[in-house]
Amino acid sequence: MNTQIEEVTIRVKSIFNEDKTKRYMRSYEFTDVVDGVICAVIIYSPRMSDAFLSGTTTQRAYMLMRNHLDQPIREVRVISLVPTLAINDNLPYVESQLDEVNYHYVEETLDVVEKSGGMVIVGWGSPGRLMHHATAYKTLFADHEANMFCIGTTSKGEPQQIRMANENTVLEAFNNESVKPKFRIVKETKQDDSE
Repeated sequence: MNTQIEEVTIRVKSIFNEDKTKRYMRSYEFTDVVDGVICAVIIYSPRMSDAFLSGTTTQRAYMLMRNHLDQPIREVRVISLVPTLAINDNLPYVESQLDEVNYHYVEETLDVVEKSGGMVIVGWGSPGRLMHHATAYKTLFADHEANMFCIGTTSKGEPQQIRMANENTVLEAFNNESVKPKFRIVKETKQDDSE
């Protein structure tokens, strides 16, 4: 029995913030592919443990892309929506603030993927609600929806986490407008009748 062994070189590049607590992007470039497309995965990954490791999510996203596309994949970029979290005394939960460096890599990647004819798989599940509803992201995603897919949605319309996929999972179009907004609870204040 003859066994054919295929050797592939993958160039891995990671981009972190200064103290390496946030990984903005990790790219996997298949150096033997010349004319392939560029694809991306957008997840929500604020934990330090995810800053250095790649695991099930990346592997399953790649499998889904290979099942979906006719062209070879030249590069896969894994983007983490990583907000800056802040405590707001007027809100009953932690508030997210836009990380402009993170946003830059998301925007740049969506443009590159679109130009190459690739695709984007999104899957941040419920945790991503902290970030995804930022106006800047809603607008950006609306401009790129034609290339964005997910494996299904949560009850609140968020794209399910990709690690839930298997080889038979069928991708569906990501509908940015189906995501239900996260409402803030505003405390009522009584007005003085004497005013």
